[in-house]
Amino acid sequence: MQWKQINAAPDVFLVEVPFPNLSTSSTNCYVVRDGDEALVVDTGAPSDEAACALETALREIGVDKANARFFLTHLHLDHAGLVNRVALPGSAVYASKTDLDAMHGAHQGRGSAPLLRTLAMEGVGVGEAQEYVEASRFATGPDLFDDRRFDVRFVEDGDVLHVGRFALQVVATPGHTPGHLSLFQPDAGILFGGDHVLFVISPSIALFPDGEDGLQAYFDSLDKVRALRCGTLLVSHGEIRGDFGERMAWLAEHHRQRLDEMVSAVRKRPRQTGIDVVKGVTWNVPHGRWEDIPAAQRWCIVGVGLSALNHLVDTGRLLREDGEGGPRRYVAANSLDNSSAGGFAV
Repeated sequence: MQWKQINAAPDVFLVEVPFPNLSTSSTNCYVVRDGDEALVVDTGAPSDEAACALETALREIGVDKANARFFLTHLHLDHAGLVNRVALPGSAVYASKTDLDAMHGAHQGRGSAPLLRTLAMEGVGVGEAQEYVEASRFATGPDLFDDRRFDVRFVEDGDVLHVGRFALQVVATPGHTPGHLSLFQPDAGILFGGDHVLFVISPSIALFPDGEDGLQAYFDSLDKVRALRCGTLLVSHGEIRGDFGERMAWLAEHHRQRLDEMVSAVRKRPRQTGIDVVKGVTWNVPHGRWEDIPAAQRWCIVGVGLSALNHLVDTGRLLREDGEGGPRRYVAANSLDNSSAGGFAV
């Protein structure tokens, strides 16, 4: 199946765009159409096979690309990587300014130095940190999404887009990326959720800039989506399922259990560095040794783990000791006698 219609009024089509990777085989892209107007929600990854699949689907669905607009939930390559190849020059592209600024910063070197400093402060070695900087550029670059070619329109929470007779509400759902966006069609009760909630994997949480609490942003986004009381969640990877309320509750509990595990680990071995705490908790990966995990997957783990540590510090469950000329270390906020912990191995 390359595409199928999944809703009427408005007409909504699901297009499976090939994207083989560690956990999924495709990106679910969507087309909302009314009359001659069409909005394409995400485009998929940049490959000849993917481009052929999306172009064929758009043609068979009857989308006139001269009248098509594009909505990008976020700027990872498996969601925005085909924009340059599929969208006509001058096409309207709706995106998050937060994510676009981060994309430009990463590829112009502005994002590398702060990330390297953060990783060094968390005890990550120079070589390993450089691997993660390279892996962080998984976000779409200008060679895949050249925003100068298009009519880029920044949208944010509460903005409304119209496709023919139908209105769609932009819902900011930060967490997976700082600027992650979803799109809600209230008449049909449909939410185009991007990577905010998935069943095939637990969505990674980005390491937000300046130590911002990305995990709390994700918790808040889950609450926001729950309050919409939507009837159908259109996910970007895997099958569309009806039990997404249960899944959202599971995802929140999944993160809370990891937070508890981190606090327990720090309580048992105070003054660990951030990277040691991250490496010491349970991750669902089929590798016995940290070094055997592919660099891109390790970077996702590190990002999620350091985001969790930021949350624990912000909520007062852990204390972060800034190292003088060395990495930061963590202690539990309710430790009875932190000073006695100095002899523990790190």
